[in-house]
Amino acid sequence: MSEKEPTVIDEMNDALGDLVTPEQETPEPETSEDTEVPEGEPEGEPEGEEEPEGEPEGEPEGEEEPEGEPEKGPNGERERNPDGTWKKAEPPKKDHVNDPIPENLKKETSERMRGLVDIAKTVTAERDQIRTDFDYLVKGIEATGTTPAQYGEALSWLALFNSRDPAQQEKALELVESVAERLATLLGKDRVVGDPLSAHADLKEAVRTGKLSQEYAKEIARTRNGQNFRSELETAASTEAQTQAAAAQELATARKGLTDLENTLKDSDPQYAAKKAILVPALQPVFAIIPPSQWVTKWKEAYRNVKVGGTPAPSKTVPKNQPMRPKTPAGGQTREPSSMLEAISGALGSMGK
Repeated sequence: MSEKEPTVIDEMNDALGDLVTPEQETPEPETSEDTEVPEGEPEGEPEGEEEPEGEPEGEPEGEEEPEGEPEKGPNGERERNPDGTWKKAEPPKKDHVNDPIPENLKKETSERMRGLVDIAKTVTAERDQIRTDFDYLVKGIEATGTTPAQYGEALSWLALFNSRDPAQQEKALELVESVAERLATLLGKDRVVGDPLSAHADLKEAVRTGKLSQEYAKEIARTRNGQNFRSELETAASTEAQTQAAAAQELATARKGLTDLENTLKDSDPQYAAKKAILVPALQPVFAIIPPSQWVTKWKEAYRNVKVGGTPAPSKTVPKNQPMRPKTPAGGQTREPSSMLEAISGALGSMGK
């Protein structure tokens, strides 16, 4: 039998046979019958690499976040409802005062919104000022170390002192005497009572010459002192009442003068509404610092100098049965307050009632 000729594969194997090392030879796969698997160990798991029982160390349970960071929901929520569900985050609140006014509004609406925003800012500024003044007053009282009881006692004494009722004023005297006695005791000093004769030279001379006894002269001096002090109080109260009445009369006269002037200008000047829209915000701070008696003069002076754009319409005689003209001026201007007095109410308010 002739020897079989080698194939191409056989020749390649013969050529590569010297290059194949024992480590590179591919071992034949072992069958399940020949391989013994130790009991308790999973197949294919190498020895010495057993995983510890339970959860791996360092792994957080569930969805807990690392320590030190606040718990968050899937959408960034930070609070839970009583049932454990996440509270939905509230959308940011709109700032209707400081947010920009939309550009797609009508001119009249936009101007009205700007006017309301200005009013809101003015009221807010006044409120903040009142709050600042109130805090300043409270902090000033607290800085003196006054307790609420002491403050109430001081107010009670002032009410009794200013009551003009002798019985109430006697209680005021008892209260102040008690305070003076406590203070003298605290300081360890004797109280020094003023000499009622100190302001009465004639009574002193009568006592010196023996015409009056010391006790009787002091009684006369106390009566005189009381009458003088009561007269001073009555004079101060009368002066204050007259001042307030004069201020109220001056304010009423100024208001009437502004109303009469407005009626005259509204009928004679077709540009009155446009001029008033310029003058009101400009004169408000001025009216707040000048006497009401000067308001009409100041308004007339400013009105003569104010200029508005456009040519005023010619004056025409309006028939009696003509429908009322709209108060809104041409050019999309919004309607101003119904009267000059209403328009400058902020300035009037700062002047007091």
